Amino acid sequence: MESVEISAYLKIPGGGRYADLAIGKGAEIAEGSKVSLQWVLRRSNGYYVDGSVKMLSSKSGAVVTNPNFDETSNFLFTVGDGTAMPGVDAGVRGMRQGGKRRLVLPTKAAYTLPIDKSPGPLPDGYGPRRQIERELQRDDPYNFFYIEVEATRVR
Repeated sequence: MESVEISAYLKIPGGGRYADLAIGKGAEIAEGSKVSLQWVLRRSNGYYVDGSVKMLSSKSGAVVTNPNFDETSNFLFTVGDGTAMPGVDAGVRGMRQGGKRRLVLPTKAAYTLPIDKSPGPLPDGYGPRRQIERELQRDDPYNFFYIEVEATRVR
């Protein structure tokens, strides 16, 4: 995970912060936009949980095992329709297609219990979902998730 200066993070309305990792050149995401996101979810310690880009942890960091070139695992949603968690919905507004952004969301502002009814993006497997449930059950107000997103399509 690349390092970002703390001063680069801006507030997300409703809780959390974001920092741009790369600025896109395509259409801008706004209310009502249909968006396709590649995403990677990490715990506050940087540990990879899941994402549309599959990785394995190693001593030297995370290693990509499935780059998702065909975008079959992307998270698809319409901005403002409630299918994305509030931090993601608010955090991607203003991004442009091709842009990459790191969202830092408090655990309670990211997912809800039961996890199956939580807005997305949601991991597919039992293990990653169980990790999210454990983080939510810790009830630590200072705990957070990193969600790195790339806007691959905006309509």
